[in-house]
Amino acid sequence: MKEMKDRFSNFTLPKWNEIPDVGLYLDQVTKYINGYFGDFKDMMVTPSMISNYVKLKIVSKPEKKTYSREQIAYFIFIVLSKTVLSMDHIKQVFLIQKESYSSEKAYTYFQEELLKALENLFEEKKEIHKKNLSDEHQMVQHIVTAIAHQMYLEKYFEE
Repeated sequence: MKEMKDRFSNFTLPKWNEIPDVGLYLDQVTKYINGYFGDFKDMMVTPSMISNYVKLKIVSKPEKKTYSREQIAYFIFIVLSKTVLSMDHIKQVFLIQKESYSSEKAYTYFQEELLKALENLFEEKKEIHKKNLSDEHQMVQHIVTAIAHQMYLEKYFEE
């Protein structure tokens, strides 16, 4: 348990101004993003995945074969969100975001909220542990929470 808590407490995402804005090539973008997901192998991204996000018009094409800070931020969001959202829903999120907030503001909010949620995960786990629930019961509670959130998001995007 302590090892897992340490792994999550060490997880971070770059702040907006820490994301390179000098124009990175595809392989550089892949290496940069994967540098944040070393402990989460299922979240690693490949150059072909990034190219597909561009082909699907989820993220704009690179200029002179390089990607900007905004595009890299979008890729980071996709890598994390594709675990719970379809690509069509991610596309919708970007459309909603563009109508509501700048990319910087949207990414900053996402980055801060994700880190808070991960931190809160272990505070919730402490409360659950006080109830003397087994690890297996706690796991089921997390699964059910993830399912409930997924169900909510499905209905949200339908409307």
